[in-house]
Amino acid sequence: MKTVTEEGVFAEKTLKFKLNQRDKLYSETGHYWGVKELTLKEQDPIRYERFFSRLQSSVFAAREKARFVAASPGGREMGESLWALTTAEGDTLAISLGFISHAAAFPVSIKHMTDNDFEENPGINDGDVFGADDPMTSGAPHPGDTYTLVPIVIEGEVLAWACSVNHIMEAGAPQAGSWPVFTVDTFMDGFVFPPMKTGENLRQAKWWENLWMRRTRAGAMNVLDDKMRLAGCSMIHHSLHEIIKEYGVEYYRQACKEIIEESRRMILDNMRSTMVPGQYEGSCFRISMLKGQQKIWPHADKDELIHVHGVLSVDKKGSLVWDTEGSSRWGYHGFNGYPGGADVALHLQMTTTFAHNVKATGGVNMNVESIYHKGSIYNPDTEFASCANIWAQSMQMECVAGNAIHLSFFMRGYLEEAFAVDDAWEGIQGSGVLDDGTPYGFTNFEWVGGTAMGAYSFKDGMPTAWCSHTQLCNIGNSEEFEYLIPPTHHLGRKLEPGYCGHGKHRGGIGQTAVHWMKETGQRLGVTRGGVATSLTSYVSLGMNGGYPAPGVVTVTAKDTNLDEVFAAGGDTPTTAGELLEYAKEGKITGNVKGWKYDPPEQSMGEDDLWANAAGGSGGWGDPLERDIDAVVEDIRIGQVPEGFAKVMYGVVATKDENDLVILNEPETKAERERLYARRRSESIPAKQWWAEERKKIIEKNMRNELLVMYRKSVCFDGYNKHFKEFWQLDEDFEI
Repeated sequence: MKTVTEEGVFAEKTLKFKLNQRDKLYSETGHYWGVKELTLKEQDPIRYERFFSRLQSSVFAAREKARFVAASPGGREMGESLWALTTAEGDTLAISLGFISHAAAFPVSIKHMTDNDFEENPGINDGDVFGADDPMTSGAPHPGDTYTLVPIVIEGEVLAWACSVNHIMEAGAPQAGSWPVFTVDTFMDGFVFPPMKTGENLRQAKWWENLWMRRTRAGAMNVLDDKMRLAGCSMIHHSLHEIIKEYGVEYYRQACKEIIEESRRMILDNMRSTMVPGQYEGSCFRISMLKGQQKIWPHADKDELIHVHGVLSVDKKGSLVWDTEGSSRWGYHGFNGYPGGADVALHLQMTTTFAHNVKATGGVNMNVESIYHKGSIYNPDTEFASCANIWAQSMQMECVAGNAIHLSFFMRGYLEEAFAVDDAWEGIQGSGVLDDGTPYGFTNFEWVGGTAMGAYSFKDGMPTAWCSHTQLCNIGNSEEFEYLIPPTHHLGRKLEPGYCGHGKHRGGIGQTAVHWMKETGQRLGVTRGGVATSLTSYVSLGMNGGYPAPGVVTVTAKDTNLDEVFAAGGDTPTTAGELLEYAKEGKITGNVKGWKYDPPEQSMGEDDLWANAAGGSGGWGDPLERDIDAVVEDIRIGQVPEGFAKVMYGVVATKDENDLVILNEPETKAERERLYARRRSESIPAKQWWAEERKKIIEKNMRNELLVMYRKSVCFDGYNKHFKEFWQLDEDFEI
């Protein structure tokens, strides 16, 4: 006999029953919903594939139309948006281009609503509108990633959700922009809201629009982005009603299960065919420089070095396990996150790598086990940790996992697929008040939507051709940002010479921009929100002797003489490197500073400059093995400076008065021999290096920030054991 709820709905149709049954059957059988046979696919494969194509086309059409409704540049041009159709439980069935890894977040929101009995209060009805951006309860990486979810309900049963997400331009935190850096706890993260009903009948409530206008600095743009997300969800909602009417509810239910199970199997096959069994370990680091910035909260007034550590392993089934034990404990800064958001970062690699030729569904999630230890930066043991800028270190985590995968590709002989994985993006952000009193907030996404591709084992990487979080690499139009951020104008927007990971094959050259401040109004404050700083390299790994990608460069110039330069018809800097060079030569005067860490908000005035360089990528192989003609070509096209070519590659060449490159072959041969000799004279045996470093650890002879970092990592038992075994320390040793 079937059990009936108070609302008259059979219990097996409730979300709570479905979630429990899905998990129970998967645990018992190892198959999604216990589906062992793809019955519909086998009985009528054409009908089955046509059904899926209808689902897929609905989300693709939603993206291609909705992003032109009224979107900000990130959502419209640069892939910073996504539309998807999920099952009732939140498992992705079909997904558009764009932010595809956010499929890992949808189940978190829906589970939260289910666990908190949303079906009873406030109710989940067809065409209702729900929103979310809270990292702990919705799976959002940070509040700048904002979600809209629309249930599709037939005869009282939730059958699916139309979902969307985009990266908004301003999150409403004390520090303006979408990646606040100087935060202490979640109360400084901005406009944070757990999954909540914000509208009905595919229409948002008026109070929802009022909240955006009152709680963020870019209210009008954020409202338009909200309309964009809902417009696409409305299209998916309409399409699915038509599809279910044509195919029937029972076919829909069974086909959804088979689609995800089919995808799970095929993705697992891809993993088995490309991965070499074993463990792949990696570390990288992100600094948090808040000392002197937090005058009100002394517990946050400190500098920290955050350890990002991960081990990727292949289990006996051939699926992947990602364990982050040893990553730092959470802290009073904005670089924390919760498991849902960490999965969104991790799945940047997993989805694009293993679902490239199959249905990209929730089947990806079932083949990757992620372990985020309680108390760490990826799973704080408090609900109040700030995670305004998790991307500042989770992208490094994702690249550690990505390099492990690409090393495995290389070992299996997939040379054309294997490259050095880096994604060192950057963005400037801030707020201001125009002369007429109009306030505004902004984020410039230009170096988020496209970075350089890492080097391969047989060729150089390409500039602005890679973006791990979207298949639509696009840095956007300069004019888009200039009209949305009135005081900023580009003096230059190009590639930064020499800015890459070097090697036998170098990574793609990174990008640079010089922003000129003009008509700054009553006030203009600028900060940055990027994944790296120039104090450390991006990911501590080059491939086979190649250099890692450089960190992000920020240069500010205040109280400049630009008005005199313009009047005299002089040259202005077009790259971050040129700005530093011009200041050194006296061409640009004023307070010019290169920042090796996240600069606090800078009050910018007339003719001030803000320059950055980002998006470099790692090299592959020994730089001294690089083909000499390739170095000469880099000099010719201005991608590697002559002096640097000599230092890094041992190539001695000059440009004549006609800009022709003249190679000095004898001196090049001698220079390479000198560099090899210098390596031999300066190198020491690994055993000696290990002994010297071990002594530093035993004596605790290192900067306090390093000691604190180690202490925050070894508080996790597994990493503590690993640490002591590597350095052969006594059991009772405490760092």
